Amino acid sequence: MGIFLLILKYFLIFILAFFLMILFTPGYFSLNGIKKERYFFSFSMSWLWKIFSIVINKEENQKIDNSIIIFGLRVPITHFEKRKRSKAKDLEKQEKKEKDYTKYFSLFNQSFLEQSVILIRRSFKHILPIKYQCCLLYGFQDPADTGILTGFFAMVLPYIPDNDSVKIQPVFDKEIIQGKVIFKGRIILAVLIYYFLQFYFSRGVRQTIKKIRKK
Repeated sequence: MGIFLLILKYFLIFILAFFLMILFTPGYFSLNGIKKERYFFSFSMSWLWKIFSIVINKEENQKIDNSIIIFGLRVPITHFEKRKRSKAKDLEKQEKKEKDYTKYFSLFNQSFLEQSVILIRRSFKHILPIKYQCCLLYGFQDPADTGILTGFFAMVLPYIPDNDSVKIQPVFDKEIIQGKVIFKGRIILAVLIYYFLQFYFSRGVRQTIKKIRKK
């Protein structure tokens, strides 16, 4: 029994040390995404000279492909699937979702937008991207919502180095989302968590998030 407890103790110490290393050492990530008629999304992140990696791939109407790579061994992450619904219900839900997501823009007050800009600016400065490129064409059912997002981008872009690599084009006469993003850089998770907590507890932010959840 004593040997078992000793092994368990050292195992827990190892897990804790490994977790802290993941939290406080730089992780290198790669993000690729494209949206036209269909979307594709790919994200990978590695720590400790790629000893530990996370890979996520998602294509529209396809199952999400998650996996963890430890010491070169790939371990798929399985997840439980919800009960299958009819295609008609799926399409109805998708249409409702596309119509509903613009309603949140009316909840974004000045304080929330300012704190969001600060969070993005600090996070981007910390990430120090090795490479990035973004092309976005967007428009919403309500042109006012398109204007709000355009104003938000206007506040953020001056803080992004080499923002010629970022091309944003609003469309006010129709509803459309298309684009492409390539992003590579490094992250220390503990720093980003600290920035997010500062953002979350800023004046007006928690209240706005609560209103969004109620919607």
